[in-house]
Amino acid sequence: MNIAFLYEHPTWSDTLINTFQANGIDLNLINVADLYFQPDKEQPSFDFAVNRINMMPSSGRNSSVVFHTIHYLNWLETMGVTIVNGSHAHFAGASKALQNGLFSKLGLHCPQGVAVYQAQDALKAAKITGFPLIIKPNIGGSGSGIIRYDTYNELESAVQSGKFDLGVDGTGLVQEYIHSDGYVYRVEVLGNRLFYSIKQKMMAHTFNYCAADGCSVSQVPENKDSSFAHCSLNQKTHIQSFKANETIVAQVVSIIRSAGADFGGVEYLMDTKTGKPCFYDFNPYSNFVSNGQALLGFSPEQRFVDYIKDAYSRRNSN
Repeated sequence: MNIAFLYEHPTWSDTLINTFQANGIDLNLINVADLYFQPDKEQPSFDFAVNRINMMPSSGRNSSVVFHTIHYLNWLETMGVTIVNGSHAHFAGASKALQNGLFSKLGLHCPQGVAVYQAQDALKAAKITGFPLIIKPNIGGSGSGIIRYDTYNELESAVQSGKFDLGVDGTGLVQEYIHSDGYVYRVEVLGNRLFYSIKQKMMAHTFNYCAADGCSVSQVPENKDSSFAHCSLNQKTHIQSFKANETIVAQVVSIIRSAGADFGGVEYLMDTKTGKPCFYDFNPYSNFVSNGQALLGFSPEQRFVDYIKDAYSRRNSN
């Protein structure tokens, strides 16, 4: 098998790569953070690739890697390479605004949102969403950059003080804050099938609910400032497995398909006002929940490798 494995974070895929190797598959490893290529001269040495590049650049990386990745994925597809979670899925994962529109188009309950790129426009958006509201960068991860505002004066002060940060591309989404049952629900699918479903207890002032073993999880003091640290996790937000019902799974599959993805995870809250699931995030980057074998009863890495082997076989049989 000649399979390219595209990644960016130095450690998040280590266990998965080892699982591929244990199955006798030597991957063509490509770290896009160290990548340069000649689009007018080169022909890729592979015709099948797995995209495991996280949209949010890891700590210490130049933020330009985000856009370099988009160029590279599109170039590979132009050259005829089949990419599992290709350029369309990758872009959808990097745009909270697009995700919000996608959920709405599918008729799913989602927070009311307004896409912005200028700080002062957040004040106009607030008149649409009302308070409380949250502001999130389009390109984010692990809750990075998300801030809640409870009043107009609080938001106006942030705008005027220049503390308004919309992340690496300077664009973001102003969204109504959803009051929930206190849990974040995440459902992941591979193709058209449920991969796994988990939930985590929410905590005050925190928007980071990282489920990944490779996500450098650390214990942090429970206070408003540190809770926004990238990939930090308080002990009390422990992960629980739950059985997603058939309706939810079907809705998640429809989201994955509409985003042009082959696999991925979708997060939602249970809106206490409507009693309905409220979808707010799509991630084409599977998190491979910590202690998967114990929590789920199977190895998520092995199941992912089996999925890729099957996708590769189907690609070559056509």
